[in-house]
Amino acid sequence: MKKLSVVILNYNSLGMIKDCLESFEKYPPRINYEIIIANNDDNAQDFESFSKNYPEIKFIQNTGNWGFSSGCNLGASIAKGEYLLFLNPDTELNKTHAIDKMIELLEADQSIGICGCKIIDSNGKENILNWNNPWFFIKWIKAIHDFIYKDKAIRELSNNSIWYPDIISGATLAIKTDDFKKLDGWGDDKYWMYSEDRDLCMRMSKILNKRLAQLRDCNIYHIWGGASEESSSLMLGMEMIISRHNYIYHNKDGMQRVVLLTLYIIKNTTMPIIKLILNIFLFKRKNIDKYKYIVIEVIRYYLKSIKRKTWKSDKLEYEKR
Repeated sequence: MKKLSVVILNYNSLGMIKDCLESFEKYPPRINYEIIIANNDDNAQDFESFSKNYPEIKFIQNTGNWGFSSGCNLGASIAKGEYLLFLNPDTELNKTHAIDKMIELLEADQSIGICGCKIIDSNGKENILNWNNPWFFIKWIKAIHDFIYKDKAIRELSNNSIWYPDIISGATLAIKTDDFKKLDGWGDDKYWMYSEDRDLCMRMSKILNKRLAQLRDCNIYHIWGGASEESSSLMLGMEMIISRHNYIYHNKDGMQRVVLLTLYIIKNTTMPIIKLILNIFLFKRKNIDKYKYIVIEVIRYYLKSIKRKTWKSDKLEYEKR
């Protein structure tokens, strides 16, 4: 049995995956591991051609682009490792040996269910993701919280070699395979993209009552090589709105759910309209097109949600398959 299975999801990312695999060759983990690459891209021919260059790696094709959670669950379904490490395709290893240290911590401390490390972007800046409270989707609520607790967060980051945040980013996330199975994996019936790491971390805390840990003495590079076209960015922005609706729905109940969803809907409908009107008066054509798109898509989403009786993205087609 392998000690670790590394799962990487591909969607139009084979060039970045090549760089990622080269970093494994340059800085190989000391533990016994396997790499699995799951493909959400419909271009199975290129994926098959790419796979022939790496006979030691497992490759598996999805039936369609059913989202991040679906692809990661597919990769995990053929994993033989005692532990799973989910890596974004645009990540690269370095000399800090982050993978070995993450697995060592999971083995040493059974109270920890999910482990991550520092994530450094191409400019050398750390990407800090430390909150998992659905109320913080309302920016003024989060601003008040940050004003009160900012000093505490800075102290935790600077003074500790291990940090215990409320979330570990799905870009670099290690978990024991048995725990992953107990949680039924990523929420592929709820999220197409975004908030799936929030959901998995929340379930780890609530269901298995285990902590989340981030190592502060090692890191992995995250190149942030995702879609850069304006249309793709706007579409992904809409998916973030949609995923947060589902996250609120599944992690709050009663009056909290009603109040928070109401505030979130008001925010998503009023702010784009206000920004659209302002940019019309300022004659900023590019921004006019941007906010016009957002207004139309937000209204369309809410009308579809009423008709379909669900907050889910219509890109999740499981019910139709």
